[in-house]
Amino acid sequence: MNSRRLRVPAIVAVAMGLVIALAGCSAAAPTPIIIQLTATPAPTGTPTPVPTPSPTPEPAAAPTDTPAAAPSDTAAAPTDTPAATPVPTAAPTAAASPTGAAGGCSGKVSNQPFWAETANNEPFTVYCAVVPSPWYFATASSTYGASGTVSATYQTTDGAKIAIQEGAFCTSGAAACSPGVAVAGSANFGDLTGSLHTVATGFAIYVNPGTSHGYTATGTGVSQSAFVNIVAAMIKVPKS
Repeated sequence: MNSRRLRVPAIVAVAMGLVIALAGCSAAAPTPIIIQLTATPAPTGTPTPVPTPSPTPEPAAAPTDTPAAAPSDTAAAPTDTPAATPVPTAAPTAAASPTGAAGGCSGKVSNQPFWAETANNEPFTVYCAVVPSPWYFATASSTYGASGTVSATYQTTDGAKIAIQEGAFCTSGAAACSPGVAVAGSANFGDLTGSLHTVATGFAIYVNPGTSHGYTATGTGVSQSAFVNIVAAMIKVPKS
């Protein structure tokens, strides 16, 4: 009887010991915590802009040099190069005012730079005419270099004409470059002594024909005396 009474408290004590042991184990074991991690996307690099090539402009065409002829004194006279814009012209004049190297040459003041530049660039002496009224300066042109040339014309409103050529315009020999029939005596081309010839169109005066420093004057529709006097009155254009 006494032994039964002692077992009950012992069983109770064992049971409580188990409860306490279990409680202690529960307190000692931590509760797991689960953390969900969401992966961060890898950064995407900023795209590098691709430069757009700029169009390359086409090179402008280089201007082509064209020889310019000296302007005429009158609109009625032919010109070597037609003007892009018509320019009113004054009545024919005997000569421009002698204000520069070519100031004594017949023609407008605007013609003087042509004569001065031509004289500076030719290997020979350049001459221009000093014509009386009703004669007037009509056209002129030149080429430069060792075989340079100068040509000019003077006219009247009645159709008379004197053509001047200087330089290497004819180098085929004296006979080939001085056609016509020689007239007795001599005639001057400015301060140069030449020979007077009759030709099919009128008269001609030759100085050093057939050479690169030749001079020729040809007159059409003009008397011999007037022609000889006008050509003899030609003047040098000085170099500057």
